[in-house]
Amino acid sequence: MKFTFRNLGLIKKAEMELKPLTVIIGPNNANKTYIAYSIYGLMDCLSQLFSRRVFARPFREPGDSVYWKASLQELRLDLQLSVATELNSFERDLPAFFQDSSGRLFADTKYGVEFSQDELKFAITALSGKPIVGFTGTYDAIVDEETVTLSPVSGGKTLPFQGTSDETFIDKRLGVEMLTSISHELFSRPYLLPAERNALVITYKVLANRRLKLMLDAQRRLFTGRKKTEESTQRQLEIFREAGEVRYPQPVEDFLELLFEIENSNPDEGKREIRRTVRRPPGDSTPQSHIATLADEIERNMQNGNKIGFRRTALGGREIMVDVGNDLNIDLYNASSSIKQLTPLLLYLRHRASPNDLIIIDEPEMNLHPESQAKLLEILAMLVNARVKVLLTTHSPYIMAHLNNLVLLEEPKKTKRKRRAQSLYLQNPAAFLQMSAVSAYEMHDGELHDLKDPDYGIRWDTFSDVSAELQQIYFQIHE
Repeated sequence: MKFTFRNLGLIKKAEMELKPLTVIIGPNNANKTYIAYSIYGLMDCLSQLFSRRVFARPFREPGDSVYWKASLQELRLDLQLSVATELNSFERDLPAFFQDSSGRLFADTKYGVEFSQDELKFAITALSGKPIVGFTGTYDAIVDEETVTLSPVSGGKTLPFQGTSDETFIDKRLGVEMLTSISHELFSRPYLLPAERNALVITYKVLANRRLKLMLDAQRRLFTGRKKTEESTQRQLEIFREAGEVRYPQPVEDFLELLFEIENSNPDEGKREIRRTVRRPPGDSTPQSHIATLADEIERNMQNGNKIGFRRTALGGREIMVDVGNDLNIDLYNASSSIKQLTPLLLYLRHRASPNDLIIIDEPEMNLHPESQAKLLEILAMLVNARVKVLLTTHSPYIMAHLNNLVLLEEPKKTKRKRRAQSLYLQNPAAFLQMSAVSAYEMHDGELHDLKDPDYGIRWDTFSDVSAELQQIYFQIHE
């Protein structure tokens, strides 16, 4: 999937292809975070896209046994028009999304999103065996070069929407639901771990409680029907002064809300009900629990066995704690900086992660020893192979150097992969990636430059050049 950015901070125009693993490097103040936040915002609105169009142009041939047919080209056109509408809406809301108090920083920003024919076909095929909103039963979805067909599974009789017998209405409504379902499969549900997560993970309660206090006070006035008197207005101003002007970009606000939701969820309820079906290729049965085991790998190999969990508070709530063994649980704020840095990723893996997600991590190397950075990259590569997309922005030469170790320039046999994996830190062949699954870019001079080389792998001259320069400075000093 290709994204284009125009007039985004210092970026005049840039293009980026989002792959299962996408890495962006570059100097400070190059606007890498703007790209990461933009991808988050775009995916967030598109993954919840509801097509309001009814122009899917379905058709039936005489005597046709299938329930519904449509032109693949027309479906793609209708979906692209719905995407364009969402992009326009997102662009209008950018000052609020980025909390830009100047109102001018993103005034001319424009985005573009393009998906390939193959990506669309995969999304349609993934609908097979899944229910479609408003219709009973499940369907087989078959797509060829020109046509999409949809028919009831096992030849069962499918009841029309809301009991109507108007076939024209049914066809159009089913077209709307098809476009909506396809968008849920095509665009990944995003999660973002900001670079400030180390501090936010131990302060989110204070921030959340301030927002909650404001909300509850407003609700009380609403439900009591109390008129806004001078006294109540003064009280509202006092609450705002107490809270202060706390403004964060929307991705950071969502990150805080995610922490608050996970901590306050019922520990016995398991995963929350996700807002859409999870994309799974036909015949695939990879359980979500397999993704959660990657959190165990992090605790075992990067945290010396220290485990992240929850404990009951004196007031009956829950709070994050660290189990360091010997029946000792310590407060998160007393844990090491690396544990605080990794805690949001562990919570995501155990409580939210599902196939077809997109997790965006701004500077994953924060507070990590170089060896731990390499181990984390292996974990993230395994996450990619579990069908969770990963986008990283990084300054780490260790991550970029190890990425070259993990990218395979050819597809070796299974036995050879296992043999090669013995050289990895975690010795897991699932950490190897195909070159086709990776994209890497360097941001400089307001442009994204592709770092992929068919012979070399992933180039990272920015970091290696600095290492060579430092060595040269050493020789000059001691000459």
